[in-house]
Amino acid sequence: MAELRVFHEEEIAWRAGTRLEKDGKELAIHSRFPIAFVEPGPWFGRARYDPGMRSEAHWHACNEILYIVAGELTVGDQRYVAGDALAIAEGVVYGPLIAGPEGAEILTIRDRHAKGKFEPDQPGT
Repeated sequence: MAELRVFHEEEIAWRAGTRLEKDGKELAIHSRFPIAFVEPGPWFGRARYDPGMRSEAHWHACNEILYIVAGELTVGDQRYVAGDALAIAEGVVYGPLIAGPEGAEILTIRDRHAKGKFEPDQPGT
């Protein structure tokens, strides 16, 4: 029988993921992944990019929606701001993602769990 499951993001600790040094300062992408999920189906998470943080071009083996909650994010050569949503089809290479001067906060919704692949010349299924 199907069930209704409730998740609260405050119960999930922020984790620092990708890190890099820029002008003597450590930058990071902080994430709460996943906040909610249905196996083997939809997956939902949240990320915070420090100001100027960069994530290289990559792809996912799933469909994904990125919703900018706060700040701004440049993807490739296009700037996006709070309220913008990007629908990215499975296997599409996108990026780099670069957070604006105030950073960026992003909600991520995927049709299933699939980590990013940083081999943009080899999109997958």
